[in-house]
Amino acid sequence: MARQWMVAVLLAVGVTVPLAAQLRVDPDEKPLPPDTPASLDGGATINPALLESVRDNTLGLEPQDRHAYFYMLWLCRTVGTPAIAQFAHEFREQRRLANPRYAKLPAHEFPTFVDVFQHPQAYRGRPVTLRGYFRRLVKYEPGENDLGIRHVYEGWLYTLDSQSNPAVVIFTKKPEGLPIGGDLTEEVQFSGYFLKMYGYAAQDTTRKAPLFIAGEVQWFPHPPPAQPIVVPLWLYAVAPLVAAALAWGLWQWNRKRILARRLPTVLNPSGRDFDAYPPAEFLESNGDNHQPPAEHHH
Repeated sequence: MARQWMVAVLLAVGVTVPLAAQLRVDPDEKPLPPDTPASLDGGATINPALLESVRDNTLGLEPQDRHAYFYMLWLCRTVGTPAIAQFAHEFREQRRLANPRYAKLPAHEFPTFVDVFQHPQAYRGRPVTLRGYFRRLVKYEPGENDLGIRHVYEGWLYTLDSQSNPAVVIFTKKPEGLPIGGDLTEEVQFSGYFLKMYGYAAQDTTRKAPLFIAGEVQWFPHPPPAQPIVVPLWLYAVAPLVAAALAWGLWQWNRKRILARRLPTVLNPSGRDFDAYPPAEFLESNGDNHQPPAEHHH
């Protein structure tokens, strides 16, 4: 039921077509020390030094986002999705228990998307798991980098608690068969790191969406809906004739069956066998000379 409702909402709302989050190179960019780690705690968080220059609510990505962007992609590929998902679960529990409104409720009722949207500073560089529906997925080259990342995917995802607001996730590994393009309704889940609130130009105004970096997404393909059976128009005209022919044939067969049961008592009242007596002898043996039977006098 929830999936059907979500698909209906997505189809009704539609999706704008933003530019891919390609990174511009800043000619004055200061290189990081070669030994700068992506994480100081094994992947539970992103190194704060990589996030110092990241700003929220900018239109697209800025050149100063490059270090955090590529280091996050590299870290996701190195740490792996299962470990990031575990880190995300632990951080989500911290956020839930710290909020009196949700502390006594089941964990699955905590609105992660809403919390990220309202408190981006608390989530910067933190692991998050989201599940929802891709409405758009593109592939592109992220720009020059020294980490061997030649292409990335950008997915626009809607969750059940996002109230028609998208989340953007950048990742490097796409499940085989997951389609690329717009106007999608593909259910996916990812575990990655929150980078920033990402501004994009919508049809009516400038909007913002939380931007996440992940290594891969998990896809939950759904079987296509059953195709309706198309009946040719000529069949509507032929069907009554076929039905009438079948009914007539059934009536004839039933009529002959009834007559076949009656014939022996009409043709052979004496119970004699026609094969044992030629017709003439049979008539003579029965005295059938067309004369009335003789009267008997006592």
